[in-house]
Amino acid sequence: MTTDDGTATPAERDSRSQREELLRRALLEVKAARAEAAALRAARREPIAVVGIGCRFPGAEGPEQFWQLLTEARTAITPIPADRWNNDRYYHPDPDTPGHTYARHGGFLHDVRGFDPTVFGITPREAAAIDPQHRIILETAWHALEHAHIPPDSLHGTNTAVYIGM
Repeated sequence: MTTDDGTATPAERDSRSQREELLRRALLEVKAARAEAAALRAARREPIAVVGIGCRFPGAEGPEQFWQLLTEARTAITPIPADRWNNDRYYHPDPDTPGHTYARHGGFLHDVRGFDPTVFGITPREAAAIDPQHRIILETAWHALEHAHIPPDSLHGTNTAVYIGM
């Protein structure tokens, strides 16, 4: 409806304004969606290079040893090392005995206590408080860089990532 002089009524102006605002927001969302789709397409073409690997498994201290373990179909299950805990003290054949284990064998990493904190700029006191798994992760990431022949300080400011699985 229009007024007698041919101009739009206030209700028509409000309705038109609402439609224009809706179209403006829809256009912005379409532009954002197109930009996101373009970024996803570009990311699929972004080159990724795995240049080094580090790993620690029971019976294998690196990728070459791990590969040998697999190809030779060797087991990494060993008696519990005496430096881990006194198995005679904690062993009991009944698995339901509280505070005891019924296992005498397991998969154990070699030298889990051998950690040089100074390599990572960590004081020995701080290192003692770090979870052993975190220390192993630090060492394994370092070994991956060594495997790739990359000096760690050369990566500062680069698009480099370290991916870890446990």
